[in-house]
Amino acid sequence: MSKSKPQSKSFADHAFDVFGAIVPSCGPALRMVELGQERPLKLKERFVLLYNSPLCPHCRCNRAKFNKERAKMREIETARRG
Repeated sequence: MSKSKPQSKSFADHAFDVFGAIVPSCGPALRMVELGQERPLKLKERFVLLYNSPLCPHCRCNRAKFNKERAKMREIETARRG
């Protein structure tokens, strides 16, 4: 069995990593909604959810799932408070 050398990232890979960290994304938003259903979100997590709520501006791949899960999260939060 031979070990392959780890490939170095190209400039384009680094550029897309930076761009992906700046632009809102589906992944972190859905993770925060699921976490918010399990327990109350901390301030930093609420900020991540707020920032990523627009989801991916270039696609709307998870919009329906996000809205459904966020509504469920809000119901759970209401039940926790009341």
